[in-house]
Amino acid sequence: MTIRSMKMTAGASLFAAVLAVGVGLPERQASAQVTAVPREGVAFNDVVTQRVKIETADPDSRTVAFTSPTGQLVILPVADSVRNLAAIDDGSMANVTYSEVITMLNLRQKGPGAQLARKDQMGQTNQTDVEAGRFTLTVVGVDLAKNTVSVIDGRGGPVRTYAANSIAKQDMLKKIKVGDVVIGMTTPLTITAISPAR
Repeated sequence: MTIRSMKMTAGASLFAAVLAVGVGLPERQASAQVTAVPREGVAFNDVVTQRVKIETADPDSRTVAFTSPTGQLVILPVADSVRNLAAIDDGSMANVTYSEVITMLNLRQKGPGAQLARKDQMGQTNQTDVEAGRFTLTVVGVDLAKNTVSVIDGRGGPVRTYAANSIAKQDMLKKIKVGDVVIGMTTPLTITAISPAR
């Protein structure tokens, strides 16, 4: 009987000790457990002209919502220099020129060894990527003497050349080569010209 009561007392003491330690530990915040990994990128300014579908053009608020050829819905302010906004009908096709920032993020695949993976990736269209303005760019030229990089959108289109006019951009040029696939993000800024498409 004495042994049983000693075991019960020891068990109760152990349980109390565990509770005391648990109460004494500081609470961990859920956000402290998950740390976001920052994505490094360099940004280039660009001007784009596209034939788009106008969802709505509002002369009062001077904003236009349009669907880009890639399916992305874009809502942008219109520059004061644009005077013909009232002539653009909702649901019509229009030629829109706007400024944007292209951010090239970390490399997704490198070199010719990833050709098959790149082909598979380029053939897929992820709706979330379209909505966020995220896409892939294939590097088609790097000119270290002129500090330029030439890329083509994974979905097709013209080759675009960007000048690396900062130290961060020039450092990026040294890390990439022709054939690399780069993650790109677009941030449209302002419509600078708009006209009905014929």
